[in-house]
Amino acid sequence: MKNLNLFPVLALAGIAMFQLAGCGGGGSSGGDTGLLSASITDAAVDDMEAVNLRVIALQLRLEGAGETDWVSVDVRDESGGALEFNLLDYQHGATFPLFEDERVPAGVYEHARLVLEAPAGTPGECIGQDPLEGSHVIVRDTQALVPLFIPSGADTGVKLASPFRVPVDGFAAIVIDFDLRQALHQPPAFRDGCYFLRPAFRVEAVQNTGRIAGTVALPLLDGRSGLCSDNDPTTGNAVYVYEGWNQVPGDINADETVPTAAPFATSAVMFDAAGGGEGSYAVAFLPPGDYTVAFTCRADDERLPDPDAVDEDERLAVDELDFQQPQNAVVEAQVTTVVNFAAD
Repeated sequence: MKNLNLFPVLALAGIAMFQLAGCGGGGSSGGDTGLLSASITDAAVDDMEAVNLRVIALQLRLEGAGETDWVSVDVRDESGGALEFNLLDYQHGATFPLFEDERVPAGVYEHARLVLEAPAGTPGECIGQDPLEGSHVIVRDTQALVPLFIPSGADTGVKLASPFRVPVDGFAAIVIDFDLRQALHQPPAFRDGCYFLRPAFRVEAVQNTGRIAGTVALPLLDGRSGLCSDNDPTTGNAVYVYEGWNQVPGDINADETVPTAAPFATSAVMFDAAGGGEGSYAVAFLPPGDYTVAFTCRADDERLPDPDAVDEDERLAVDELDFQQPQNAVVEAQVTTVVNFAAD
């Protein structure tokens, strides 16, 4: 077996500020510390049976710290190996705990990165790797095991638009919300080699978030609308959430010339044939605010543009989705806002 070039990191962007203690400046003061807990949740992608991540550590950098001054919280398993879990097991508000009550320097953190066990370096290094040696996916249709490649450029982490605080002698809890519909990508040149896992995450303060949840009527799921990618109520159905009221729903990579909004979060719709034949969804860990919520039964047509393609049309090509019943919703902390999608 080939050795992995360990360990690539994924920068975490879009962390929302939260504060459990009084205000203050950035950075840590001397030996002051606080407790931090972190967990991971996911928004599903349609064509995967499993997305197995092997996590080594979560690394954080305080405001004003040097580029090499990272606070690292180790998350290896009891045997010293990487902590492995299937992201698809933690959807609709379920979370996988990375660590609990770890003591870290108090202060405002403005950079973050997740250290994964996976091929690193150039994309070509991922081809031929044993998928079981690192993070990998299992493709639903073929049951093929395919390694995940972490693109370069994330080693320095990403400066967070809204830093978060660990209070002195206090406690903070954050959740890393993956959106695999945006993060997971397989360029045509690597169809038989590997998938790319790009930074497409939100990190939120658990206690400062709410959620949107509801049901979707069967006629919207099974193709009767004429707007679906197929007639299977178990595939292609998703709810997209946009920041602000009265947004025109858009794809993840919509044409910039079309006046549509980019989704803030997504959720797959779970179909329960035994429970009356309707679907249900939940978009958890949303910051309080105003949102537009829309349904599509063509989510499996969502396709990222391929930046590595030689042909410009192929490089920029994306599939435009059809969205149904956009509705406004207000999210409050620790409250579930119900938005249902009914048959006409």
